[in-house]
Amino acid sequence: MNLHLHIRRRGALPLLRLALLLALILTVSAGRKAAAATFGHSMYGVDVANNIWVLNPVDQTATKVLTRDDVGQTANALAYDTVRNQMFFVNAANTFDYWERSTNTIKSVGGLSLGLTSDPNNGAFYNDAFWYFSHNSNVLNRATLSYTGSGETAVPSVSSLASFPVLGMNPTGVNTNSFGDIAIDTNTGTLYAMTSRGRFYSLDLNNPVLSFNEIVASPGNDRSVGLQLSFDLNNNTLYGHNYRSGDWYTIDTGTGAVSQIAGFNTLVAGGRGFRDLGGSALNPVPEPSTIGLAAVGLVGSLGYTGIRRRRRKAEKTSATLAA
Repeated sequence: MNLHLHIRRRGALPLLRLALLLALILTVSAGRKAAAATFGHSMYGVDVANNIWVLNPVDQTATKVLTRDDVGQTANALAYDTVRNQMFFVNAANTFDYWERSTNTIKSVGGLSLGLTSDPNNGAFYNDAFWYFSHNSNVLNRATLSYTGSGETAVPSVSSLASFPVLGMNPTGVNTNSFGDIAIDTNTGTLYAMTSRGRFYSLDLNNPVLSFNEIVASPGNDRSVGLQLSFDLNNNTLYGHNYRSGDWYTIDTGTGAVSQIAGFNTLVAGGRGFRDLGGSALNPVPEPSTIGLAAVGLVGSLGYTGIRRRRRKAEKTSATLAA
């Protein structure tokens, strides 16, 4: 009777360890899937106090990553390069700078001057180029970048400039092309723009001069309706943010219809939201996960406990036989 019970107990321990291991694997898998589902929805934004934040409308989080002392002069026209983790922007002196995330330093972009006389208040990064509209103009500009070195510390410089006067825009009155913001679907090469007066349109960057497509007409002269724009990492969702109210929206790129994201509001400084969004922020997922390490540790601990038990039993049996 005692021998049978001993066999059942010995068989139960490996089964218990296996069950715990399977439960931990499922937990780790679920955690990684949840992280992957939200990780691509992070983006950078700058507030009225010139602090840089990482924002995630899915997780509904806002995390400050740079202060105004780090950034220096007022930053606008943010445009993030997810390959090199560099964020370009125009400062208050209308010079072209970038944040090198890997070293957490602000640097100037060399090469040709953009020749800015005023802040464009819009910008996006696409195909190794900084794209922006001239202030209150129908002229779209492309500053192509070349690089010295490689990786996240590659040094960018403007190697060529091109301008595209967009036909059919009629940028006057309620259609004045003041921003607002622009965002580029990097899968299709389509630029989407929303002016400060709420006009929403698209351009095909393969032929920007002749591809103007007004999706939503400006509702009037109210400049509080325009939104800051950013796609998620995979260009599946276009997000909009209202600088004045702090509210967040998703935008249907086909119809321009906006849907408010419930429960997410980011009035972070001076009673305002973010004056510009810089596009998707590629943030690394921790490898291996903390849960995964805990699983390895626990399974190892269970194995070690089983070995100690067997040793103690063996020692006790040997002592009894010796007596």
